[in-house]
Amino acid sequence: MTDSCFLAKLGHFIDLTEQEKDALRTLEESPRTYGPGEVLFEEGDTPADNLYVVAEGRLHSSTTLADGGRAILSLYYPGDLIGTNSVAFETSAVTTLTSVESTLCRFPRSGLKTLFAQFPRLAALFYAIAALENVSLQDRLKSIGRTNGKARIGALILEILYRLRLTNEDLGNRVELCLTQADIGDAVGLTNVHVHRCLKELEQEGLIERGSGAVTVVHPDLLAERSDFVDRWRNIDTSWFPDPTHSA
Repeated sequence: MTDSCFLAKLGHFIDLTEQEKDALRTLEESPRTYGPGEVLFEEGDTPADNLYVVAEGRLHSSTTLADGGRAILSLYYPGDLIGTNSVAFETSAVTTLTSVESTLCRFPRSGLKTLFAQFPRLAALFYAIAALENVSLQDRLKSIGRTNGKARIGALILEILYRLRLTNEDLGNRVELCLTQADIGDAVGLTNVHVHRCLKELEQEGLIERGSGAVTVVHPDLLAERSDFVDRWRNIDTSWFPDPTHSA
């Protein structure tokens, strides 16, 4: 059986046992297709009772600012788990919606209870990935506070590229961002005009190429250096994980 993007992503970090794979597949039993712009969670309103596995598509979560503006906090790709940032609350802490047509598998938050009780190593992995996502967001906040517009956008492009490679090793350096310039601006704290100018300058400097809604990173190492980017997604320290659970 071919592994799903969800299993491929988790399998990037640990060698999943067949029992662990079977348990994870139970979270993907109810796929549904959502159109672009469909809202899964509304900040402060939607009960945080469900989580979603991304089978296909792209999504993002955001929070509304005091002036009515928007800050995009998280981006989601195939293999990601949506809703973990709100599991400690009764209602969602963010608004989450699809950027493009997406296929998602919904399951109740209570499903984690059984999964974690039976497979402690998966609980450790989910915790580690949540910590990784938190540090990745910290990196972006640091970038917003301490770097120029080109560096912020360069770091965002690289983050998207390396995250997509977790489930697609043959991706190369070309990536469809599936974000408008307004989305990019809300993710890195820039205006639409500034985003347009920075993308153009990155292209003129030979760091990226653009076309057909996609971006090709021409010099990944140089772009990472100029953007002060650290690839947090390559691997995680699993030395502290419990041993895998085996059936009797």
